[in-house]
Amino acid sequence: MTASVPLSIAPREEQVFPVLTPTQLARVEAHGKRRAVQRGEVLMEAGAQHYPLFVVVAGALEAVRNTCTGEEVATTHRQGQFSGELNLVSGRRSLATIRAIEPGDVIQVERESLLGLLQTDAELSEIFMRAFILRRVALLDRGFGDVVVLGSQFSPRTLQVREFLSRNAHPYTYLDLDTDEVSQESLDRWKISADDVPVVICRGEAVLRNPTNAEIADCIGFNEAVDIDESHIRDVVIVGAGPAGLGAAVYAASEGLDVLMIEANAPGGQAGSSMRIENYLGFPSGITGQELATRAFSQAEKFGAQMIIAKGATRLTCERRPYAIEIDNGTRVMARTVILATGAEYRGLPIENLASFNGAGVYYLATPMEAQMCKGEDVIIVGGGNSAGQAAVYLADKARRVIMLVRSGGLAETMSRYLVRRIEDNPAIEVRTNCQIVALEGAKETVDGHDVPAGGPLDVHEVLIAAERELSEGEAPIAVRVGLGRLDGGCCLNAHGILSLGIRSPRTAGAQPPAVLRLARRSPRGSPA
Repeated sequence: MTASVPLSIAPREEQVFPVLTPTQLARVEAHGKRRAVQRGEVLMEAGAQHYPLFVVVAGALEAVRNTCTGEEVATTHRQGQFSGELNLVSGRRSLATIRAIEPGDVIQVERESLLGLLQTDAELSEIFMRAFILRRVALLDRGFGDVVVLGSQFSPRTLQVREFLSRNAHPYTYLDLDTDEVSQESLDRWKISADDVPVVICRGEAVLRNPTNAEIADCIGFNEAVDIDESHIRDVVIVGAGPAGLGAAVYAASEGLDVLMIEANAPGGQAGSSMRIENYLGFPSGITGQELATRAFSQAEKFGAQMIIAKGATRLTCERRPYAIEIDNGTRVMARTVILATGAEYRGLPIENLASFNGAGVYYLATPMEAQMCKGEDVIIVGGGNSAGQAAVYLADKARRVIMLVRSGGLAETMSRYLVRRIEDNPAIEVRTNCQIVALEGAKETVDGHDVPAGGPLDVHEVLIAAERELSEGEAPIAVRVGLGRLDGGCCLNAHGILSLGIRSPRTAGAQPPAVLRLARRSPRGSPA
């Protein structure tokens, strides 16, 4: 049975599915070839690795995907409209099957020719890229993809898998084994046990049980289009794909250089996890970190830059040129120029049992997934910088109460003024200064959620950490851990891969006694607390 659930963003319908003019069609045809199609002809299968763009000259095409209950129609392309979304630009596998529902003619444009068109025709580049990006947004909103994640809200690894897919802007369907009515059917069908969770199913074929991010990336095909032949010497290799790395990739690739980015997790860096950035140049109404990362990545790809996902750089050899960068699987990438844009990995809180609560009550991001867990709960945010402020403002609309624990005497010195004002004006946010966490306790299923005096214990369900710990006497200030295990050839790091970058003021004198945070870890229904 075929169900029609069209992708649609009503206010932007003409941008998501634009209709090209005869003049624009003629310019597209110069980069492809016209061919006739017959009713029922399949032009492209879902999961295809190499596939072209189709522009409808006459007739109609539909995009469909297979589901457990049959086929689902995403959209229908008619005269002047075209197929494709961001995977076509990236060289990743197709998410839908394209077939003709009426006889007619199409213009078929191969991917390499499309990339050339995007780089040389400004008008068509804007039309195509805007449509591709907005279509991906619609796919993410609908969960219209080729991946199904079976997991539990009580599983830290499930959260990590979902965040990996979301931050890489890959659409997926999530089934919660604790609440979804069809979860038992899925467990029986794929013979899944509790030890296998989370489970990732790719294209209805490959079943990954408790996989690593690298295994997920390989199954989906994130890196299939990337040439990592050791004989291929790149002009520029960029280690890290945060805003700095993505910016360098755009500028280098737009100048015609052969660019490769190496990213261990997902593009965007710390900025990519922010739910609202309002002080970034060029976005007066603000932008989410995910949108910023997706647009920057797409812009770099448009100019020909490539990215390796879920594989970190482990060694840089500077003894001779070209330079050699080793990645996780032992493969070496050769480059004439290397840019290290690995970002910062700040120290965590020095609490013995912190790791046992990570992903199960203690989190380091404030995305819609964490917000869902915090709904109606009391939440602690540790830190006084912009990341903490953005998280507090975002979670205040979902949580019952947000308490910010700040080590200094206030927010003014460490947070942008616009965020400070929003926090001050929000009755759901409470700021507690001159305190820090020294212990985590708790393993019960429910909490009291009552107010406590400064210096006493706090009973909460969720903790978001957006801060670094206090330095000991003689300890290196503001340390940054780069994403390379070893650097040869004049790069000075200590045994822990740390660079010292400055001096931070000591903690405010006369601080109150630190608060003790009692963390309540929730358990699945029916299981012992």
